[in-house]
Amino acid sequence: MKSITYKLAHFVASGIYAVCVSSSMPAEIGEELWSFQTGDAVFASPTLDSAGNIYFGSVDGKFYSIDAEGNERWSVQTGDWVESTAALSSDESVVYFGSWDNNLYALNTESGAQDWIFQTGSLIFSSPAVADDGTIFVGGADGLVYAISADGALQWSSFLGGELDSSIAISPSGHLYVGTTEGFIYALDIHTGEEIWSFEIPVEPGAIGRVTSIVSSCALDGSGKLYFGSSNYFVYALNTGDGTLAWNFETGAEVESSPTISIDGNVLISSQDGLLYSLSPEGSLVWSVDIGENYYAAAAVDEVGRIYVSSYISDTLSYLNLLSPDGAILQRIAFDNVIDSSVALSPDGRLYVGNNDGKLYAFSNGSRLSNSVWPKFRANLSGRGSIQGYTAPIPNKERIYNISARGTPAGGENDIIAGFSIIGGGEKSLLARAVGPGLEDFGVSDFLEDPIVRFYDGGGQFGANDDWNQSASAGVLASEMARLGAFALDEGSTNSADLLTLIQGVYTAIVSNNGSESGIALIEVYNADEDDSEASLSNVSMRGLVGTGDEVLIAGFVIEGNLPKRVLLRAIGSGLIDFGVTGALTDPTLRLFRDQSVIETNDDWDAHPEKNQLEAFMTSAGAFDLEEGSGDSALFAWLEPGLYTAIVAGKNDQTGIALVELYDLTGN
Repeated sequence: MKSITYKLAHFVASGIYAVCVSSSMPAEIGEELWSFQTGDAVFASPTLDSAGNIYFGSVDGKFYSIDAEGNERWSVQTGDWVESTAALSSDESVVYFGSWDNNLYALNTESGAQDWIFQTGSLIFSSPAVADDGTIFVGGADGLVYAISADGALQWSSFLGGELDSSIAISPSGHLYVGTTEGFIYALDIHTGEEIWSFEIPVEPGAIGRVTSIVSSCALDGSGKLYFGSSNYFVYALNTGDGTLAWNFETGAEVESSPTISIDGNVLISSQDGLLYSLSPEGSLVWSVDIGENYYAAAAVDEVGRIYVSSYISDTLSYLNLLSPDGAILQRIAFDNVIDSSVALSPDGRLYVGNNDGKLYAFSNGSRLSNSVWPKFRANLSGRGSIQGYTAPIPNKERIYNISARGTPAGGENDIIAGFSIIGGGEKSLLARAVGPGLEDFGVSDFLEDPIVRFYDGGGQFGANDDWNQSASAGVLASEMARLGAFALDEGSTNSADLLTLIQGVYTAIVSNNGSESGIALIEVYNADEDDSEASLSNVSMRGLVGTGDEVLIAGFVIEGNLPKRVLLRAIGSGLIDFGVTGALTDPTLRLFRDQSVIETNDDWDAHPEKNQLEAFMTSAGAFDLEEGSGDSALFAWLEPGLYTAIVAGKNDQTGIALVELYDLTGN
């Protein structure tokens, strides 16, 4: 946490976000960057390596590698269609894929040179899985599962029957799971291929006569369940330990697409009834939305929980759909051909998808793939279909860790005001700093020369500091700043800092100008606990004067833990007038950044595409009401652990006082 603490301080202190606002990616599917033409339909889903290179096959029988700008690196001709989604070796030196010519290929990722070819007894539709030890597992239309060593030698094979159109998934413990067209799910020993258990799809009430074939590939939640769909209209959840049924859910038509897992742990799966379903881990319907038929493409989930999935309307119209985590359709991009390929999201915020028109498309997007356990087809960008070694995170450890705000205190209502709540039992140790001269090292020349920080609770002012090194605890302050990863403050500087020990309650820290020339200052509040305290920071607000250029209001915070946290962010200007604030910013805009990439924006809360949900979250969080037409801004988002920054600026360079608020919605 020390390194991310320093990074937060660096970004907010330097105002690096303020200069990149105008060039940031929109928080949606953006413009088409390029398309790469193959000789026939692209059914396969793109696989990405860490350098951004893309690997995929085509019905033209070729397998391609192209770079992030759409330039061909190399291509290899096979003997038939390539529908199999590729998988990379752990060191990314070899790429594996199957072909309808009955062969599993291993190619060098740099040159496309053939490492080896393994011939099976029939065509390969499914995608290979790669274990941590380098063993490759693939199922064929001959009903066999093959285990092949990294040098291309057969280790074992196991006959399951039917066709294996379903791709193999590898569990944290190393077991293999695969479905067959005869309606069975098998769990196999990874070393021998021996059956551990099998589950046969039963004849469900009301489903007599329906085919029980399984084309859908299993998704694993890492906590003991696997999910898949069947042609009998049902979605199933099995316990991975013994293969017993956990639950089933009936849709309105065949389910041949593969499930993925949303940012909040729900199962996402499409049915040919035209609906995308979100099902809870216990099997109840969370929501469903009509997007149009989907045959094979799986949903992909980005880092704030948005969902990308294709749908078929007619032979001349398909959509790439962008949905909110709650199932609202936010955007649709039309194609004049069918999309059977599943979406891949790159770490640098690009979206890739194949199309039956023979092209692989690249779009600007701005968001990377979620870190959830199974957020896309084949689990991850490398396509290995494995979560071997995965440990399920401990829930309820997520919290707001550190906060900071940069602004220009100008006295009275124009000072920087940070408010926060302490929740939970016991005491909370905090380091609070008001930095002016310390910003010079970050390229800020017009810094506040002499900031002072004062602390308040319900009983009034209870503490203050002016010039940290004049404090009797200066030595302790210096060592704590170093321990917590805060950037050093020069001895003799007029920056201010103090150590606080607080209990549950509501607190305010105010940074003022102590008689010097006006300038930019930074307020920071660090978690200083040495152990895992039950007390934590909760709802946070920061108020200050919003100027133009570098003098916009910048608020930073860290989400700590293992799982995502849902938050509400608001940028309020006109809404402050009812509280007696004069000079309020009349039309604030709000942008949320992860590192230097914008991941969500809002200008006018009542224009939010999920306005009703936003209002409900504001009510449940206990936030004061905002009037329609006020110009205030708000958004809500799932945020994975990491560093975030919110920028409040005036529309059309307006200036004035604004308030940025951060509410924890987890559990709401």
